Amino acid sequence: MFTYGGKDIAFSNYGPIWKLHRKIASKALRQYLQGDALEHRIFDAVETAFVEIDKISGQFDPEQYINFIVTNILTSLCFGGKYDFKDKEVSYILKAEDEINDKFATGILEDFVPGLKYVYKTQAFKEMEVFTNEVIEGFIRRKYKEAESTFNKDNMRHFSDNLILARMEAEQEDGKDALSGLDEDHLVQTLTDIFFAGIDTSRFTLRFALLHMVAFPDIQEKVQEEIDNAVGRDRLPGVADRPNLGYTEAVLHESMRLASVAPSGVFHQASCDTELSGYRIPKGTNIAINHWALHHDPSAWDDVDRFIPERYLGEDGKLGPKPKNWLPFSAGTRVCLGEFVAKPELHLIFASLMQRYKWKMESGLCADITPVGSAFLLGCKPYKVIAEKRI
Repeated sequence: MFTYGGKDIAFSNYGPIWKLHRKIASKALRQYLQGDALEHRIFDAVETAFVEIDKISGQFDPEQYINFIVTNILTSLCFGGKYDFKDKEVSYILKAEDEINDKFATGILEDFVPGLKYVYKTQAFKEMEVFTNEVIEGFIRRKYKEAESTFNKDNMRHFSDNLILARMEAEQEDGKDALSGLDEDHLVQTLTDIFFAGIDTSRFTLRFALLHMVAFPDIQEKVQEEIDNAVGRDRLPGVADRPNLGYTEAVLHESMRLASVAPSGVFHQASCDTELSGYRIPKGTNIAINHWALHHDPSAWDDVDRFIPERYLGEDGKLGPKPKNWLPFSAGTRVCLGEFVAKPELHLIFASLMQRYKWKMESGLCADITPVGSAFLLGCKPYKVIAEKRI
């Protein structure tokens, strides 16, 4: 129901339509990211949040500020526009997403007994229907239709425009018959994938990264020293600075490993009968990657429970090759579509937060970095911090 019968990219089964759908979506994302649009959207979001944080004295929960930054970026990336801190549209999306995450975390009975929806719908299923109608139909499809009605290939404004253009170009290259199975629902679902997956994983990751810096102040100091040396304090870190901020990115990598906010990734299905390590896996079997196990395997990581950013660095201090057991974005054909958006986004937001403030807790309090949540999504417990302005 949520994916219109499997018309998205994340959950749908592998096949010719899926391959074409992903090809178009990947092309649109890469075209959009050729310029500096993402960087400007990140700057706008963090600067708006900084104005609000600067007003605070004493301890506070950083969640709403991180949520605003991430949701602002994803909303403007997908649909354009600029949003205030108290923007009703951004606030509505966040509230709806938080509510539906609670339902997903405990599971919905109709996923296990599909016929139940024809006999007696559970309350959780009814709420999912409301979410689908109000948020996907009422917000995302409406935004897509607005983009389509004002589309001008000589004035590309956001990812929706690039998605429309990529589909038009695919029709010209392959013919309309080749795209007959790819309708508007598929494009709406692409935006849904990028939008909601990007919001949840990014905001949960950044809340953990900030908490880890509070827990390990010596590492926070090293991050800030690197940023001061490579960027200074007169401007925000940009995409061009990433090669010179290897330690900062390594810290983010280590935070993503320890937190593993998507511990089981997205479930898929075996496309044929097969065997793995002596286990018979029939065609159609639901399969998930245990990312948590990969990231906490003592045979793959030295001092597996310690926060060690240096494990990602080469001898020259630069970011080294990705460890084979580090897979927060999954791997292979089903690797996260938004990986090459999420990495620079997370890095620049994190670097900006570290550049502007020194983060700590009130004297006598300790950071609790224990993850809480479900097999589908892990977060950290609510926490409060003090942000001492460095700039």
